Amino acid sequence: MSHQSFNSEAQFEDALIKMLQQYGWEREVLKNHTEKQLIQNWANILYENNRQSVRLGNYPLTETEMQQIIDNINNLKTPLALNEFINGGTTSIRRDNPDDVENYGKEVTLKIYDRKEIAAGDSRYQIVQQPKFPTASPLLNNRRGDLMLLINGMPVVHIELKKTGVDVSQAANQIEKYAKEGIFSHGLLSLVQIFVAMNPEETLYFANPGPEGTFNKQFYFHWADFYNEPINEWEEI
Repeated sequence: MSHQSFNSEAQFEDALIKMLQQYGWEREVLKNHTEKQLIQNWANILYENNRQSVRLGNYPLTETEMQQIIDNINNLKTPLALNEFINGGTTSIRRDNPDDVENYGKEVTLKIYDRKEIAAGDSRYQIVQQPKFPTASPLLNNRRGDLMLLINGMPVVHIELKKTGVDVSQAANQIEKYAKEGIFSHGLLSLVQIFVAMNPEETLYFANPGPEGTFNKQFYFHWADFYNEPINEWEEI
């Protein structure tokens, strides 16, 4: 199969976005979102999926209620615990929106994700293009990732891309660098489960080892087909 060449990373990024949209990812791309904007996006989705009166009714989540959820995430220290949070399907908050007179001060359980509804209407699949990552020092420029994939508002996959002719290991190094800077160690972005390093000719994927873990090249995998033959063409993946 002949490879399509990409002379710039931006071209490859756009082609990958178009391909993802053909497979059900939303047309509206979230561009240059900060973590704060991604938390608000998640709050909007949680609100839409929890409109029952025993949950949120007609009263959106407040910033402090979202902070309770982020605090819940920050208390989870291992990749396994974070994975269980996502797949557990629910999380609890103490309602502090005073407009919700019925539930004010009470513990409310929110549905965050239902594996049974993966293909059904309740799940949202969003693409974040060039998310802005905070830096350790305000003097440093904001870093930008390439693509992040959200399921129901939760960032589950982070992708770094390189153009044709640039070794895929450089994309993997970029991910490791971000991780060392603590970008995926706390808050919403610690929910990222899978990292993908891609150029048009080769793709690697590996798990987020979590803040205590280390990256191990032995666990960097190529996509493979049913017969375990490696697949590297980006379009097939």
